[in-house]
Amino acid sequence: MYSNKKWVFVLMAAVLLMSPLSSIYAQPMDSDSVITQVEEIEQIEGERAAENPQAVTEQTTGANEPAADPVQQAPEPHPNTSASSMDQAQFRNLAAGLPYEWSEQPAASRPDDGSKLTDGKYASLDMNDPAWVGHVRGKTREVMFDLGEEKSIGRISAHFFQDYPTNSILVPLTVSMYVSDDKVNWGLLSHNATQLLWGEGPPRQETYVWDWNRDGIKGGNTDGKLAYARYVKVTFTMHHSQWEYVDEIEIMGTDGMVEGAVKVPAEQPHFLPPGEATAGIHNLNLLYNGQYANGLGDWNKERIIPNISYVNKDGEPTDWMFDGILYLGLASPAGRDFGLGQTNLGDWNWYLDKTFAAAGDMQQLNEATKEVGNKLNQPDHKMKVVLMIPNPGEYLNDFGDVDGDGVSESFNDSVVGKEKAFENREKAIQWWLDQVQNIWQAQQYSNLELVGMYWLEEQISTSATGPALIKSASNKVHAKNMKFFWIPHSLAYKSYMWKDVGFDAAAFQPNYFFGDMDADRLEDAANLAKQYGMSNEIEFDDRMLTDGIFRERFIDYLNSGASTGLMQQGFKAYYQGNDAIRNLAVSKDPSLRLMYDWLYQFTQGTYVVNNSPAPEADVFLNGHMMEGDTVVPDTETIQFTWNVKDDDGSGLVKVTAQFDGKPYTSGTPIDLTGKPGKHRLDIMVTAAKSQTTTYIITAAANADTMSTHVKRFEEQKQFMTSRAPRSLNNYIALMKRYEGTDAIQFNKYLLGFSTRLDQLAEAKMITDTAYTVLKEEVYNLVGNLAEGKPATASSVEGSSSRLVPEHAVDGFSSTRWASNYVDNSWFQVDLGEAKSLDTLRIDWELARANTYKLLVSNDQQNWTSVIKDNDGIITAHDGKETVRFEPVQARYVKLQGIKRNTDYGYSFFEFGLYNLAGAEEVMPIDGTTVDVNEPAKTLTIDGLLMDGNLAKVYLKIVDSKGKVRHTSEVRSTETGSFEFTVKLTGNLKGTCDAYLSTDGMTEPVKLTFTYDKKD
Repeated sequence: MYSNKKWVFVLMAAVLLMSPLSSIYAQPMDSDSVITQVEEIEQIEGERAAENPQAVTEQTTGANEPAADPVQQAPEPHPNTSASSMDQAQFRNLAAGLPYEWSEQPAASRPDDGSKLTDGKYASLDMNDPAWVGHVRGKTREVMFDLGEEKSIGRISAHFFQDYPTNSILVPLTVSMYVSDDKVNWGLLSHNATQLLWGEGPPRQETYVWDWNRDGIKGGNTDGKLAYARYVKVTFTMHHSQWEYVDEIEIMGTDGMVEGAVKVPAEQPHFLPPGEATAGIHNLNLLYNGQYANGLGDWNKERIIPNISYVNKDGEPTDWMFDGILYLGLASPAGRDFGLGQTNLGDWNWYLDKTFAAAGDMQQLNEATKEVGNKLNQPDHKMKVVLMIPNPGEYLNDFGDVDGDGVSESFNDSVVGKEKAFENREKAIQWWLDQVQNIWQAQQYSNLELVGMYWLEEQISTSATGPALIKSASNKVHAKNMKFFWIPHSLAYKSYMWKDVGFDAAAFQPNYFFGDMDADRLEDAANLAKQYGMSNEIEFDDRMLTDGIFRERFIDYLNSGASTGLMQQGFKAYYQGNDAIRNLAVSKDPSLRLMYDWLYQFTQGTYVVNNSPAPEADVFLNGHMMEGDTVVPDTETIQFTWNVKDDDGSGLVKVTAQFDGKPYTSGTPIDLTGKPGKHRLDIMVTAAKSQTTTYIITAAANADTMSTHVKRFEEQKQFMTSRAPRSLNNYIALMKRYEGTDAIQFNKYLLGFSTRLDQLAEAKMITDTAYTVLKEEVYNLVGNLAEGKPATASSVEGSSSRLVPEHAVDGFSSTRWASNYVDNSWFQVDLGEAKSLDTLRIDWELARANTYKLLVSNDQQNWTSVIKDNDGIITAHDGKETVRFEPVQARYVKLQGIKRNTDYGYSFFEFGLYNLAGAEEVMPIDGTTVDVNEPAKTLTIDGLLMDGNLAKVYLKIVDSKGKVRHTSEVRSTETGSFEFTVKLTGNLKGTCDAYLSTDGMTEPVKLTFTYDKKD
């Protein structure tokens, strides 16, 4: 449900979000195609500065950096081919040795002493080179230089590093250069995008450059070539999760004002306002009408009315809410994606037929608008409509015949050549626009107005002809007197040049709602949108109905929009998933209905920022209020309820909960059988802001709980013979005898229980369910040697604090470690000292290994595989996996990935190390006791048959002189126990030996007792 619009962001959120080339289009491009594409975009950018005949298209990149050690010497200045404007000899680095100001300080692990960017020392291709300054997460970084006085500036360069995925370092998507006279109002010199794009590979460098001779001045509509200013600012956008490393920044220029130097007019950042460019639309609501499960892509009048108008609690419209509707679809019935360029002519026709059917989506919108208009006494009101243009994928070969010549169009230039492929893609777009126009005119909708088309691809294509295709589409849209709309994702390549390729209206996606991002992402998205002259999209989906985190994020969007001016001044698009707005409108939950009310207020510009703190809640476990962490037997069934304290009755407060990372509904019973260990209950109380309280519930295992489980399974007929539970109960009885008093003896019988359990499973004398539950008890009582120990890893996916290696050894089943998307990844735990171990338990997430090795070491230098065959290679399996091996002693244990099973990295919830070997042998007769009652002149001997058999037990007593004085036999009871009572006589005076045996025993059990009582 939640992937319908975010076909890009689903990939982005998986961290190869960083690869617009390979992730989104799943088609590798060679360097020639990248260079060609760069030239194509630069050509379009150059049209804004066509008066500069000396403009060139290349930009300094990693390929042009010094190959070996560039530390001691800076690159040569860009050649100056216009000596009349400025003598090349006058150029010097005005930033050399200058201090500077950061908008946000670098990460503590990659600090800046205030001089690294201007000391003239270029860092090497090594992330550990101290010359690199590192930043991670957060807002766009700004670094500002004060030249002391106004000077002529001809070139600015900023030097960055990439080492992905090995070390999670990417070059910035966009680097921008500005100048100012007052440090407040800034004039744009240029925006500069990465030229080699993101992707896997060896370490590389890239230098982003503004050059007067090549670029001119992009902002301010000035004819000047050089800038004359005192202050210089370099900004670079931040990836949501990956690191960015920067080194030298150079500002080449000279003192004074030279010929051609101008003061660059400042441009005030601003949102794109509603108006002519947006066809008059203020609030554009996205309705997805492709192929979706459960009919979510099919729109009817009743479902549409709350999506265009504000309805009261009775469902009656009282005002208009949205003044524009964007219909778009992603999936076709064949499963092909309209946005990824996978669909063919048959899919396009399907979408048109569905949308414009007699009772189709468009007619339903018309009927809904008509009904609302009549109820509001505005029968002539027309809803403005925008319709998508599918992506004519450049790799499609057999699209279909759109021109009637009997030949199916190919968009693949390797088949028909670049020129023909481009022409065919243009032809398909023209066909689509003609079809839409013809159908629209034929339908004559009474209450709809078609005002624009929407480009479905969420970034400017990185293909060679991508920008030119958009510009061609723009011309065709404008020829039909419509506006061209676009909603780029937060990592869209060269989104800043949206106007240059012909879009009229653009709303930049923050993507904060979907990813693991901080709230400052919204402020950053607003700032970028203003700098680029765009607006923003408001994003939410149905998850906000059930999850307090997403509800809070929705409120964050509203608060940000009201604070940044988006609500009051900007054109706005709204992504709601499939059905969130309607579900909020009809909800009987006051806290959700209030969100609908607030959304309406936002569209009207009247919403007031709300940061109400969340009240506290009393939480109850099985009716008893929880004061903190709790221990309960793992044989219990538990349930939680809660009451909000000091609720103001506004309807704003909502409580949501998660148990072990999964949504939990108040009062739902949870059976702890088979779940010994730590569990986590998160109670989130949400007002405008949320407060989460975490409770740890430990499901305790011991001899008593094991006995209870065995009894239940026996009653449930989960043992194939009565011998099996008898045997297990005898081990449990001996565990209980020593529990809490003698750890060695307790462990002996616990491991004996484990061995017996395995024997029963191998003999199929126990069900899988019973075996699994009882084995979990064993693992819990033996103890995970890795739990709570220091863990490290080669990488952490997206540098996310939620996915650090410690989470795989914290004892919680809902937390996990995840690596970057690299086969050669590793996870390591330090046991503190050499420990004996023979079992690995690993609970894989979906992103598991295909193959891996388990290595051990005592010095972290010399590693040995615990598996001796198959070169130590282990083939992984889904879910919980157990690997047993010959006992080893080691301090360090490493999982070394060989090959991933998915496109993601390696990820697991638990990394457990256990020692199930080395216990003393348990005799067939065990747990024996001897009791001499001298006053009564009796000897009592009892014990247990550990194999659970009902059998005869033989007793022989030998006196101190070796003479047999007594023999007898008894039959074991139904519980597997036995007892002898012997009358003592004077003949047994002194120290005697008693021997116990059953049929088949090769050696009896010997007991010794002393009797000194005289007759």
